[in-house]
Amino acid sequence: MYQSRPLNTIEYVIPVKKDPPTRGRPKTLERDHVLQTALMCYWANSPTDVPISEICDKAGASKPGLYREFGSDDGLKEAVLGAYGEMISMRRHEILGSDQPFDKAIDALIDQTVQDRRTLEVPDGCLLFAMRARRDEFGPLTRQKIDQLRTDSLKQYQQWIDRAKSNGQFKTDIPTDVAALYFDAQIGSAMRLQKEGVSNELIGEVLRTAFLALR
Repeated sequence: MYQSRPLNTIEYVIPVKKDPPTRGRPKTLERDHVLQTALMCYWANSPTDVPISEICDKAGASKPGLYREFGSDDGLKEAVLGAYGEMISMRRHEILGSDQPFDKAIDALIDQTVQDRRTLEVPDGCLLFAMRARRDEFGPLTRQKIDQLRTDSLKQYQQWIDRAKSNGQFKTDIPTDVAALYFDAQIGSAMRLQKEGVSNELIGEVLRTAFLALR
């Protein structure tokens, strides 16, 4: 059975991927370090308000090198969001993909949402939901990635709900797609409240109330 576990800072570090050696001039830009730097900058601030120059300064990278690696500011944001979305999807799957009862999974989902980020040295809120809220301000690559991650998220919720229905644990007549959107919207609202400084204790109570009718 899944046991809710705390986040830890290392889970927000972009996993290092070893590229095969290439001939010619060696690359000087550390892609994973740039991604991690950009991720934290976007997450702590508004993703649309962080200039490339700030990321270059903090990552110790040059603009030409960054553009060679990612193509554009849009390409960098797409890569960052893809890495962040993969981590979030894996954590969500640990809960929704487990064999624990539906009620226990809801509790674990709430516990994960309201974990104290200060002790983890990561920003409040969720980068994905923040970028979803400002989707139209991004370039085409980032918009496409936002849409893909939203679709993937809803699919995870739908599979979880359908499984609960087949096990007789989801006892309402709410359609699966409606329930999936409801879960997604409530978690997104909780992340926005956390970013606004609402206490995790109060957010937890809000989520427990919101999900009461689905238990």
